[in-house]
Amino acid sequence: MENDPAAGHWGENDGEAVDVDSALNEYEEIRRELSKGSARRPSVSPARRVSIFSTKRPQPDEEEGGVSTNADFIDLEEYLQNTHRERNKVPGVFPKKIGVSFRDLSVLGFAGAGWMLLPTFPQELASIFGWDIVRFAQMMLAPRPPPKAIIQGFSGVVRPGEMLLVLAKPGSGASTFLRALTNQPRAYTKIEGDVGYAGLPFELARGRYRGEILYNDEEDAHLPTLSVAQTLSFALKAKTPKTRIPGTSREQFVEEMLTLFAQMFKMKHVLNTIVGNAFIRGVSGGERKRVSIMEALASRSVINAWDNSTRGLDSSTAVDYIRSLRILTNITYSTTIVTLYQAGEQIYQEFDKVCLIFEGRQIFFGKASEARPYFEGLGFEATPRITTSDFLTTITEPTTQHIRPGMEGKVPVTPEALEAAFRRSKFYTEIQEELEAYDRERRENEESDTRNFKEAVKAEKSRNVAEGSPYVVNFWMQVWYLTQRELQLQLQDVVAMRSKFINVLVLGFITGSLFYNIQKTSEGAFFIGGVLFFNIIIVAWMQIIEGINMVMGRGIVAKQVSFAFYRPSALVLARTIADLPSLAIQSTLFSIILYWMAGLVADAGKFFTNLLFVFITVICLTGFYRAIGSFSKNINVAIRLAFLGLNVIALFAGYMQPYKTMKSWVYKWIYWANPLAYSLEAVMINQFHGMELACSPVHLVPGVPGASIKNQVCTLYGSVPQSATVAGTDYIKGFGYEPSHLWRNFGILLAFTVGYIIIAMIGTEYMDFGAGGGSIKILAKKPKEVVEELPTQEKKQEKTQEKKPADPEKALDIARRISTVKTSGSIFTWTNVNYSVGTGAGEAQLLHNINGYVKPGTLTALMGPSGAGKTTLLDNLGLRKRVGKTSGELLMDGKKLMPDFKRSTAFVEQQDVHDEMSTVREAMRFSALLRQPPNVSKEDKYKFVEEIIKLLELESLADSIIGFPGFGLSVEERKRVTIGVELASAPAELLFLDEPTSGLDANGALSIVRFLRKLADESGIAILCTIHQPSAVLIQEFDDLLLLSRGGKEVYFGPIGKEGGQTVINYFERNGAVPAAGDVNPAEYVLDTIRTSPGARSWAEIWDSSPESVAVMEEIDAIITTRKDQPVSRELRTLEYAMPLSVQIATVTSRVWRHYWRDASYGFSKVFSNLSMGLIGGVLFLNSGETVLEMQSRTFAVFVVLILSPLILTGVQPKFLQFRMLYETRERNSMIYSAPAWITAMAAVEIPYAILGSIFFFLPWYYMIGLPKDSSRAGYAFFLVMLFNIWIPHIAMWIAAVCPDLTIISVVNPFIFVVTNGFTGILVTYYAMPYFYRSWLYWANPLTWFSRGLIADLMHDVTVKCSPSELVHFQPPSGQTCRQYAGAWLSGASGYIVDLDATDSCQYCLFKSGDEYLKTINVQYSHRWRDLGIFCVFTVSNIVLIYVLYWAVREYRWSRLFARLRGKGSSK
Repeated sequence: MENDPAAGHWGENDGEAVDVDSALNEYEEIRRELSKGSARRPSVSPARRVSIFSTKRPQPDEEEGGVSTNADFIDLEEYLQNTHRERNKVPGVFPKKIGVSFRDLSVLGFAGAGWMLLPTFPQELASIFGWDIVRFAQMMLAPRPPPKAIIQGFSGVVRPGEMLLVLAKPGSGASTFLRALTNQPRAYTKIEGDVGYAGLPFELARGRYRGEILYNDEEDAHLPTLSVAQTLSFALKAKTPKTRIPGTSREQFVEEMLTLFAQMFKMKHVLNTIVGNAFIRGVSGGERKRVSIMEALASRSVINAWDNSTRGLDSSTAVDYIRSLRILTNITYSTTIVTLYQAGEQIYQEFDKVCLIFEGRQIFFGKASEARPYFEGLGFEATPRITTSDFLTTITEPTTQHIRPGMEGKVPVTPEALEAAFRRSKFYTEIQEELEAYDRERRENEESDTRNFKEAVKAEKSRNVAEGSPYVVNFWMQVWYLTQRELQLQLQDVVAMRSKFINVLVLGFITGSLFYNIQKTSEGAFFIGGVLFFNIIIVAWMQIIEGINMVMGRGIVAKQVSFAFYRPSALVLARTIADLPSLAIQSTLFSIILYWMAGLVADAGKFFTNLLFVFITVICLTGFYRAIGSFSKNINVAIRLAFLGLNVIALFAGYMQPYKTMKSWVYKWIYWANPLAYSLEAVMINQFHGMELACSPVHLVPGVPGASIKNQVCTLYGSVPQSATVAGTDYIKGFGYEPSHLWRNFGILLAFTVGYIIIAMIGTEYMDFGAGGGSIKILAKKPKEVVEELPTQEKKQEKTQEKKPADPEKALDIARRISTVKTSGSIFTWTNVNYSVGTGAGEAQLLHNINGYVKPGTLTALMGPSGAGKTTLLDNLGLRKRVGKTSGELLMDGKKLMPDFKRSTAFVEQQDVHDEMSTVREAMRFSALLRQPPNVSKEDKYKFVEEIIKLLELESLADSIIGFPGFGLSVEERKRVTIGVELASAPAELLFLDEPTSGLDANGALSIVRFLRKLADESGIAILCTIHQPSAVLIQEFDDLLLLSRGGKEVYFGPIGKEGGQTVINYFERNGAVPAAGDVNPAEYVLDTIRTSPGARSWAEIWDSSPESVAVMEEIDAIITTRKDQPVSRELRTLEYAMPLSVQIATVTSRVWRHYWRDASYGFSKVFSNLSMGLIGGVLFLNSGETVLEMQSRTFAVFVVLILSPLILTGVQPKFLQFRMLYETRERNSMIYSAPAWITAMAAVEIPYAILGSIFFFLPWYYMIGLPKDSSRAGYAFFLVMLFNIWIPHIAMWIAAVCPDLTIISVVNPFIFVVTNGFTGILVTYYAMPYFYRSWLYWANPLTWFSRGLIADLMHDVTVKCSPSELVHFQPPSGQTCRQYAGAWLSGASGYIVDLDATDSCQYCLFKSGDEYLKTINVQYSHRWRDLGIFCVFTVSNIVLIYVLYWAVREYRWSRLFARLRGKGSSK
């Protein structure tokens, strides 16, 4: 991972290797100088103490020989080394050092500890009907199987200042061992035995001393958009001790420690660069590892366990990393325990002790220098040039054990025998003696270390921190530091911040224009209510992403909480505080636009009161979303519950169904428990109190020409006879609103806000969804026998011996039959390859004139330090790059690359990207089916896959779900699957592999490389492979080496040379490098050599002018000359894809269907959303009657259908992005299938779920409301609802197709929702809509036609009967009946008069049928089939839009077109 180009750095700088001695010397030098300053000026006031590392003014750079004259610096010794050196000067500072001892340590696993069956959609769906209760009862009643040992009988001691290396095969219990020592076991496991921390109780490792005993996962979990300095500053702030040198502020402490760390670990040049991750460019992988080290150092923990932490690092960077750990251990006297899968000799020598694990059994523990002689004494033999760690690891694999000649049958080879031999050895006796000595020393010292440790921890804690708390700073300081960090995250995420404000402005103008200049009349009264409703809910609605963020960020939060940086509840409160400025701006912008465009009361007091309620409502609902997120298991649950909650709040707020018309007390409580109801009442009171509404002519009845106001009445609620105006206060009393409730409601809203925040805080503190836990195997089907998830079962060794190994010859034979490559093979050449990317600071060139070739049957290693551009070069050679500018010539046999190049070239990506719901076997079969040519039978493809599974030792995992880190296969297993998926394609010409051995142990790495060696030899394909940490044995399997230096410059290409890589070593020695030792690993030698230039010229310049470079170019020219005229020797070379589109669609659809079926939560969310909204609508409008208000309720019942779309849409989009990432990251590059294939698959698979969801929605919604029972009309309504459910996921897809990520989608979605749902004629009727929208947008909106058809179907032939409160009374002229006075008018108007012969008072009802109501909203029942047909067209066009927009935005390379056009223009 390269650095941020804007910061001026790409990768790590040359010459920045970590050196233990120099770092310690530099530290000691600085300490002495600073101690002098501290001793000389003990009385300097805090105001005058200026740090020599202060960033306020420039200081000399010590790395460049600068000397600082300012010695006014605190003594850092007490904070790092924790010795007694300055204790007399600083009372209250105690040394903090403890070791870890363990006796007979075992970890037992119960059923479920290793594997579980994946629940499918039908099982999840059954939970709606109570199946969960049945399953829970079955689980409780079923007998519990006995526990089984994962690791057993471990003993040892690691003292302060010591480093322990734990070696084992993946899955043998190394991670379990580390977790046990730090008391962080996985679920379903139990720790037995005695673990002690210098006399401290084991249980306190998870309690008050949690922050002192750390387990560090192999993943570098950091907030990617924070800079290195910000990341470390936060860690330092959270761990700044209360007891410091007098006169040292917290700010000084953090600043000076940060600068010291940066110097020690050579990170000063990247302090202002973002950390980044796999998807966001930041510092390099090696630098990110150092950030993790510094974060642990900042935490000031005393016991650190690091699990496989060098995965993905090149050998030189891995050495730097371990040396950094050595520095940390030496300076702080901490206790360090590390598991490594591949450790070179330089790494091994940094450790004091080593523990070797074989199938969960301890077969050695002792000094690192004595392990090799011990096993050689048992009769094992080390192969030439093998490193000590590799030799030890070979003993734990029966197939790689080497027995010394003459010792066959005498050497213990099984885990049990080796464990017994170890327990008989002097080393086991020494362990027991050391344990006794360690305990005796503690007793003789009167537990001084323990006592000092407790006092030190106590002294560190700031004021108001409980003695039993693991945290250093108190809760409110945690909140303050987290608030600062959250503000940094917001301000640095410019795209998200800008998008939010743009969205607020756009939505404000759209909504404002919809309700533009509402008149304060009876016609405008309802629309004023609509404006106020949208004003309080839209900005709050946009905050729904916060519920999702609560789920997505759990991994990093879990890590930092385990480090005791802060309480999870402090983060909730900090996010709330950090949100206030942004939400205030958003609320103000939206309110200003909407309030004044709608023409609401022009009074400053009313405006600011309105704004206050909008703001507090937004904060309240944001707290509500966070409360939901804190209790949600995953993102599907969070989306489902957040939108369900929002819809309940919105629908029961009293706008769509006033409280008085709600029919049952059973659900009226929802209204009173709804914060939005109080907010809506408050803004309605604020707006209408004191307003006089003029009665519009259409509402003044009867409309008899020349009638006197004395004989007329306004139909608006609250009107009084003989008055042409209605008091606003009287109008809102019809909804039960009282002016005296205004500020009462504000208090209630504050109470809701605080309540939601407290609930969210409780949820984050006590809900544990396994964040940060280990992986378990997920099976797609129940195995025939119990899966051996616990690798230490005694029978496993027997089964391992009985199991037939994979037959490489058989696999290669199948490969030869499938491949159509000729025995002569093809030669791939590249010349003058350059690659550059545009950055904010200009253009950065990452590759410079790279030349080389790979020949048939050869294995070429691509090496270089972190940041050298290895992956970038491999991506360019494999035509994987779609951004940036690439130049140079890539030829196959001297000819331009054919269309089939991508699919006939296997490419093992560095990132293990797979369909997470596929099994191992299914993933490989998918690759074989679509990538092997059609002339190979399906049976042969499947047979080939089975051999690949055996070859990679994946038989026991073949039916396991691949999953994702923490759920499914482990990192190492996923890497093997990645290799298998590519090998299943039977590559015909080239095989590219990007770090195929990353995450594997030495045996696994050697096994993979030897297979590649055999594949190259037997099938004749050319293989180019980047490799990070090759051992001396492993590098000898390669023929050639392409070596890059940092900055993407070639420094060597040619043969490695046999006999220890002598050819490449001779080249560097001949050009000025330090001579190599006799037993040196050539890979480590060349990587160390190219760190620094041998003289005035760089290694790249030396290579360019070398005879070897000239010879390479001559060889390439010869290859091109001799091969360019040879005929194409392979079939189907003009086909981009191996299989036709129909087969692609069928195969991809099958995979997507399985994915949906197994991702039970996704399908359940769709059904649950439909069912819940159907029930909500049915309950809200239960038994809809025949009153005028019920006619309006039926209209809003249709709106309930419309607001189903956000629930479904926001669930579909993450799934679409997931499949899009899979396609674009790996499968498009390999030309496995085309974009239309996976788009068709997703579009098709969504339809059955849409139909099922429609059934669950329609039945409660339609029949609970009491809509027409006629079968034809009910069938019409169901068909329309079903079409709508099909329409939703497809509009979700084309929105996701044009958006780069979820952040932008969350900005676009509200705009789509407002336009499609707001302009249907429901919220603002057709005649009340501004002419601009009424003339085109209304008709162009697909949901207009859906709403028109459904409303017409529900309203037709419905008889309207006004309730007594809806009847308006007017007085006929003296001596006239109602018929005589208003009969003529009534014949042409809607409605009816109860008694036409009455003479004293005429009771008038506004409508007499649903069809009359339809006329007022411009809907006709006779057009309902036309409306349905037009909506069908929109449904089909939605699907077409997915293909068109995806092609236009994500597939077509417009930049190339524009470049060609510019080229033509300039040529003219």
